[in-house]
Amino acid sequence: MLNKLSDTIYYLSNQEDRERPTLGLVCGDRYSLIIDSGNSPQHAKDFLLEIEKLNVPPVKYVVITHAHWDHFLGMNEFDATVIVNSQTNEMIKEWQSLSYDDSSLQKYVTTDQMSAMCVKIIQTEIPNRDYFKLKSPDVLFENTLTIDLGNKVCILECIKSTHTDDSTIIYIPDEKVVFLGDCAYGTTTNSLFHYKQSLLLPMIKDIQKYDAEMFLL
Repeated sequence: MLNKLSDTIYYLSNQEDRERPTLGLVCGDRYSLIIDSGNSPQHAKDFLLEIEKLNVPPVKYVVITHAHWDHFLGMNEFDATVIVNSQTNEMIKEWQSLSYDDSSLQKYVTTDQMSAMCVKIIQTEIPNRDYFKLKSPDVLFENTLTIDLGNKVCILECIKSTHTDDSTIIYIPDEKVVFLGDCAYGTTTNSLFHYKQSLLLPMIKDIQKYDAEMFLL
């Protein structure tokens, strides 16, 4: 079930046990925009089924906040313009070159290219894996991009992050809402979860510049 933040903003809550991140929906007068495509085609389909229950404008855009698998592996399910920053695009290219049969997936776990949980999700939620190939994003941007959905502006901006080097956040000024993706989370190095102090304070400063009252992770 979708959570309603306002008359024009909804989100599907994260499910930690299934590695499903929060997915967002922003609706203008003419178009709607989705934030992150989910961790699998099934996750994306579940989200789309919930959106169909709403009387909202057609989805025209999908924004991927960063190139971690749980945020983009559902990308193929959307008949919409997929938008990423240029760094995210380069990282997604690596996944486009992968094979998704069982033998290849096991090799990726052994070489730390994929986590065991990622492989489990792929095996259970991606049909016809032998033929699965991620499509390419449609629009690349550098630093910032503004999208007008019809009396509803979304500002996409690359941001310093303690979680990943390619984070994009989405700011909706009239609602005073920011979708943070995972940018405020830390990272894991050699099995140690931590925050990089050199990035933490600049990230907080960047986020604080927005006139916002609600922040979604």
